[in-house]
Amino acid sequence: MTEPLLTARQLQAVIDANGDCIKILDLDARLLSMNTGGQVIMEVDDPQQCQNVVLTTLWEGEARTQLEAALDAARAGQTRTFTGEARTFKGTPKWWSVTVAPLRDEAAQITHLLATSRDITAQVRAEQAQQAAQAQLAQQAQLLEDHAQHLEQRVQQQTQALDERAAALDAFVTFTEAVGSDIDQISLARQAFAAVQANLPDASLAYYELDTTHAVWRALIWSGDVSPDIVAQIQIGIPLHAPDFAPVLQHRVPIFVDGWDAASNDVSEAAAYGAVGLVPILIGGQVCALFTVGKQTTPQWTAREQAIVRAVGRGLTVALDRAAQARQLTQQRDDLNRRAQQLETLLQLTEDQGDVADPLALIGRAQALVLGLLPPGFAAYYEVHGGLWQVRVQTGVAPSPALQAAMDAGFPVGGLPSFDLVARTGEPSFVDTYDTGADVDPDVAQGVAAHATLPLIIGGQVRGLFNVPLFESLAWTPADEAVLIATVQHLGVVLERLEHSAQLTRSNAELQTSNQELEAFTYSISHDLRAPVRHVEGFAALALKEMTRGDAGRAERHLGVVVDAATRMETLLDAVLVLSRAGRTPLTMQAVSLQKIVEQVMRDVTLIDPDHLVTWTVDPLPIVQGDAVTLQQALRFLLENAVKFSPGEARVHVWAEDRGDEWAVLVQDEGVGFDPLYAGKLFVAFQRLHTQQEFAGAGIGLATVKRIVTRHGGHVWTDGQSGQGATFGFTLPKRGPQASVLPA
Repeated sequence: MTEPLLTARQLQAVIDANGDCIKILDLDARLLSMNTGGQVIMEVDDPQQCQNVVLTTLWEGEARTQLEAALDAARAGQTRTFTGEARTFKGTPKWWSVTVAPLRDEAAQITHLLATSRDITAQVRAEQAQQAAQAQLAQQAQLLEDHAQHLEQRVQQQTQALDERAAALDAFVTFTEAVGSDIDQISLARQAFAAVQANLPDASLAYYELDTTHAVWRALIWSGDVSPDIVAQIQIGIPLHAPDFAPVLQHRVPIFVDGWDAASNDVSEAAAYGAVGLVPILIGGQVCALFTVGKQTTPQWTAREQAIVRAVGRGLTVALDRAAQARQLTQQRDDLNRRAQQLETLLQLTEDQGDVADPLALIGRAQALVLGLLPPGFAAYYEVHGGLWQVRVQTGVAPSPALQAAMDAGFPVGGLPSFDLVARTGEPSFVDTYDTGADVDPDVAQGVAAHATLPLIIGGQVRGLFNVPLFESLAWTPADEAVLIATVQHLGVVLERLEHSAQLTRSNAELQTSNQELEAFTYSISHDLRAPVRHVEGFAALALKEMTRGDAGRAERHLGVVVDAATRMETLLDAVLVLSRAGRTPLTMQAVSLQKIVEQVMRDVTLIDPDHLVTWTVDPLPIVQGDAVTLQQALRFLLENAVKFSPGEARVHVWAEDRGDEWAVLVQDEGVGFDPLYAGKLFVAFQRLHTQQEFAGAGIGLATVKRIVTRHGGHVWTDGQSGQGATFGFTLPKRGPQASVLPA
């Protein structure tokens, strides 16, 4: 009789008591149930919290991939087992041995999945600890073995090094004592020979110089035991590509050759030497000479012998490098003395320019002086005009007609980086090797290899650029830079002094003009203004008398005279105000188009008297530096006069002339003209050559023109004949009286 099967309750009790985590899943891997033992090891406090949780969400990384593979296998009817790491519901990481198997119904259909997880964390960590300990022990054993070998090698190396160092030190001390303070190349090489031969009696020596032109090492001196046949060969030179010589130049380290083959190195007569040492001599970091030692007795080099040759070679290098530095310092001292003399000459030249009114001539002198200090090149001084860097002064010739043409045309501001940077920062720029494509077309810039660009600063503002292009590359030294900077800075100081002097001259001229105008004003008050006042007073009294008599007609005529006199007085007072404002209004200096100003003035003058027929002839006019408002006022007075003093049809011609450093502006008419004997009165206030009845006016226009032009740094003049018209002209400096500032 068979024993009865376990009831469902008993079976559940057995499962719950199991220490593994036993889970029933649906085919989508959702958790349907978990045994009590499993809840304990999975740290589940509330069974509801894991109900319907997808099992794969509890796993990460590679372990999750293994779980998904096991689930897929179980769905296919296979049982899979794997190990992996996953966290409990409270986040505790544990290692698990997981088995996933299919569960079938009575029809053998897979309806659920069974997942059993066993906690193997302790086992895994024990294995990991054991493996780590074994690896650490192996590593420490290897380290101990390596350390022992290293110590043994170090002992051997240090012993060898001490032997070599002792031998080298003896040789170096001997050579150092012999060298002393000698700076002669040949003498130093001979003393090096003596130091080597004192330690290696069988050695023959030679000292070679690098001849890059003929690509050979050419012997300069040799020891007395070298045979004449060998001397003849080494004087001709040993090719740089000779197999034992080439590595010295390539690697710049001493080479010691055992079993030397003389024939393969083009020194067949030196076959008696079985071992050769070659030591490069570096001066200023470059190989320039070669110190060679040949041995006849043995075809091998010992460590001691190599150390001796190295030590003497290093000593010779140090001595020759020191000698080169001494010669360089002497050259620099001579250069500095020469530059100091040149600078002193410049200071003397510029100090003598206190009364010179042409600053461009002074800049030219500075250019010539600077070019005398530098390799071949030329100098150009630029200023901004019309949005272009324009050459104002040039000393020397550009290397190509194309570059000269480009300079003459001007370079656009903002399109020349090397210029714009200096103008913006106010700092000089020194370029050792000029990139011909950096600023202008490379074909145009051919021939310029280096350049310096310095700002000319006047009154705290960059006035222009002092540019020195050279025809060969140059490593600008601090001395070169200091002299150029000092030259241009002093030039700026002198030019500023000249401008102040010119400003003082203009101020004196304006003061003199003001005094003349004051005298004219005093005269006007005494005469011109007093006359209308007397008219007002006298005819007003007469008008009152006639009104008393009842003669309204005569009284009205007297009052008309009073009104005319008052109008005349008001005109004179307005003219005085115009003249006064012309001397006090601040000038805003800027680029001004005279063409546009004249066109506007022509329209204004035409509107004053539209019935007066005028034929205008205006030639192309330039852009000048000046104050637009006052220049328009001056031109209006000149054009109004040209029309007013031309009865009948007026013919007026306006043009400009380029006179180097200034523009001349001229206005010509074919009117009544004037007697040239009285030309000096025309620009004096209230001075008139025609009566009020002939030509109305206050006599103030030309005086105002003179004041405006004087404030711009120019002068006025006139030319004419009675009945033959007149020409009035004035000048404007191409640089106004105020220092112009380059755009930022």
